[in-house]
Amino acid sequence: MLKSYFSAALLALGLSLAVPASAQNSYYFPAAQANSFDAKIPTPEQFLGYPIGSHYTRSDQIVAYLRELDRVSDRVSLRVIGNTFEERPQVVATITTPENQQNLAGIQQARRALVDPKLAAPDYRKLPVVVSLNFGVHGNESSSSEAALLLAYYLTASTSPETQQWLEQSVITLDPLENPDGRDRASHWFDQNKSWPNVTDPLDREHTEAWPGGRTNHFYTDLNRDWLPLTQPESRARMAFFHEWYPNVMIDFHEMGTNGTYYFEPSKPFSTENDLIPRATYEVLNVHMAKYFAKALDNLGSLYWTKEQYDNLSPIYGSTYPDFEGGVGITFEVGSSRGLAQESVNGVVKFPFTIRNHVATGLATVRGAVEEKDLYLRHQRDFFTSALTDARKFPTKAYVFGNAQDETLTNKFLSLLLQHKIEVHELGKDVTLDKQQFEKGKAYVVPTSQPQYRIVNSLFEELTTFHDSVFYDVTGWSQAHAYGLAVSKQKNTNLVQGAPVQKVKELTGSVIGGQSSYAYLLPWSDYNAAKSLTALQRAGVVAKVSFKPFSAGTKEKHTDFGYGTLVIPVAGQKLSADTVFQIVSRVSRQNQVTFTSVATGFSAGGIDLGSSNVRAVPEAKAAILVGTGTNASEVGEAWFVASQQLGLPMSRIELGNFGRAPLGRYTSIVLVGGVYTSLDKAAVAKLRQWVQEGGTLITLKNASEWAVKQGIVKEKLLIPANSGWADTTATASATGKQSAARRADFVQQEQEGTRAIAGSIYAADIDITNPIGFGLTNRRLYVFRNGTTFLRPSRNPYATVVQYAAKPLVSGYVSQANLKQISNSAAVVVSKVGAGRVVLFADDPNFRHYWHGTSRLFANALLLGPLLNLTEGPAAISAEE
Repeated sequence: MLKSYFSAALLALGLSLAVPASAQNSYYFPAAQANSFDAKIPTPEQFLGYPIGSHYTRSDQIVAYLRELDRVSDRVSLRVIGNTFEERPQVVATITTPENQQNLAGIQQARRALVDPKLAAPDYRKLPVVVSLNFGVHGNESSSSEAALLLAYYLTASTSPETQQWLEQSVITLDPLENPDGRDRASHWFDQNKSWPNVTDPLDREHTEAWPGGRTNHFYTDLNRDWLPLTQPESRARMAFFHEWYPNVMIDFHEMGTNGTYYFEPSKPFSTENDLIPRATYEVLNVHMAKYFAKALDNLGSLYWTKEQYDNLSPIYGSTYPDFEGGVGITFEVGSSRGLAQESVNGVVKFPFTIRNHVATGLATVRGAVEEKDLYLRHQRDFFTSALTDARKFPTKAYVFGNAQDETLTNKFLSLLLQHKIEVHELGKDVTLDKQQFEKGKAYVVPTSQPQYRIVNSLFEELTTFHDSVFYDVTGWSQAHAYGLAVSKQKNTNLVQGAPVQKVKELTGSVIGGQSSYAYLLPWSDYNAAKSLTALQRAGVVAKVSFKPFSAGTKEKHTDFGYGTLVIPVAGQKLSADTVFQIVSRVSRQNQVTFTSVATGFSAGGIDLGSSNVRAVPEAKAAILVGTGTNASEVGEAWFVASQQLGLPMSRIELGNFGRAPLGRYTSIVLVGGVYTSLDKAAVAKLRQWVQEGGTLITLKNASEWAVKQGIVKEKLLIPANSGWADTTATASATGKQSAARRADFVQQEQEGTRAIAGSIYAADIDITNPIGFGLTNRRLYVFRNGTTFLRPSRNPYATVVQYAAKPLVSGYVSQANLKQISNSAAVVVSKVGAGRVVLFADDPNFRHYWHGTSRLFANALLLGPLLNLTEGPAAISAEE
């Protein structure tokens, strides 16, 4: 009886799913004829077993459906382009006619004439336009990947003459899952928390994802900000595929707040657009395509808006990078249901409705690209030709970069340039430029006169002049400053010699001098030195670090070793001399670093290896507080540094578990920016006692403010500027007089950005003799900042590790009031607390995984923090104190 009940239930379910199949087509494709779809092609509903919009589809199901389309149709070819940290495949479906499918390599070759001005102009009539549709870079903006299934189905199954024309004249690449890990984190949440009937209350659990949410990838990285730095495997795989096709039109499908309607470009004219890009991209290409989007949404009766908020300023986004490559990149944003149905100011927003809007604009994109094919193809050809013209007008003709003492980081930057298809040459001779030394074979030259001039400019140049003062995201994105390598701008191309570099030089680690009976040395200046220390310690090797420089080496050659040099003594180890050598050799190979074997502790210059200034490094045991209240991106960045840069296991402790955490097992605890009100007085006292007993507390941004306000440290904060509003109050307080309240028109609220720190780059001075600065050889440091934590320089003259310059702004936007506050303020302070210490960062040193110049300061704090023993020193008290 029970069996027959379930059988009847399943039959009823099957009927309920079968009935809406044609109804779903009429809802999502209202303009299509019911009989205009190939019956041999399964709809998403037929394949998945549920109507699209009634459930959140997992990434494996999305991939499986596209594989099925590949199997049953010669219009579709599916390709795996990479894998995520969580081992989910990244796939792209290429959709076009069977004839084009057989000639994809030939089409790519013919399209090279669009991006290489040296080649003859192509026959535009014979070239297909390339349309790239990309979905779900933010994993919890889930309607996009559901729309991808429907668009893939339509383009595969539609038998209409219009669709046939589209496929003949275009190659459509469809990336259904730009962020598979985040997608599944979000889909599991929504599916686990949905109700029948739907609960539309915005405060229902379904609509309020738990920390960290599904927006980001495994390491909580916003992949939509990673197109330029390419720090994540998803981004690198996607970039390689992008440069196979150089799409003419590229769409990034997103969601915005539930109260929004639908956004598409054009963006806000001039104010949020980049002057490197030809005006035709914004004023012609974007405007032409917008007409198709508007018509599609008008036909549905869907509301939309343009030209108000999102920007096209930098090539960090998937919707702006194509603008720097001769195409047009466009953002679509739909008001999100964040669940199956949610109340909004526009009524109840339902999941199918959001999906349908994306389907409509997706089809409109293909329609517009095909109908305007000649315009987009010719624009791309003209774009790369004009790049050479603009480069000839630009005063800088070449950039030289490199650091002979850090070949690892130099290689890392070279790899980034090559991934962007930038022409790079190896430096052919030793030169001194701008008081910086560049060595042959360890430095490189990038000419500006090349088709990728605009990306080159974006990677190397500073920008401080803007059309507006209201920005959506960062205004300083130069990777050259982020890496902290020596760079020199040249006004000629004399150093551009030889053939372009084709691949990154392979570094092979070694042990110079072979096995030693005394010690092995490793300069801390190499980016992988910190990772090597972690590996040595995890293998059971005792390591020391030098607090002063010295000269040592083999009989044939002495080498200067700087602050932070690792010293691996052979004596005193629990391991045999042979085993120590085997471990050192293995670590050298795995991390591509070079150890030097020495037979004596008597240095040729500087301290000897038995000096008290060569101190044992305790093995790091790190923890970071995470969960609701903490900034998930900053948590991910710190976690990424520990895991990927250092190979260091870092415990992630939920704030709610802090009370029962045995803090004595950790040498360092990290607090990123966030709100720590959930830590009560007992928790604060517990943390303070742990520091006083010898722990290293590392605080970032407003967590540093919290530590000061909680009395964990005795450092001082500067009053945030906030321009006019705070200034009048401060003036009144100082003078004892009442100032008139400031009055402004309501519409001027939009100008509050003028009081901002809009993700900009600053120059600072770093004490390279402090363990936090070990490994750096230049006192000039570039710091990224996008927050308003202002630290006073410490009263202890030895404790201010990094201090902003008097005129610190290098690139990006900042209000004058905030700039005044930043000038001469402290960026990093170390404060002695009992037997421990607190390392306070005013900024985020690990910003978006690519600010390598300062992330190594964070790494030093994690690994060398216990060695930061400060003397009190003569108090340096300013007059105002």
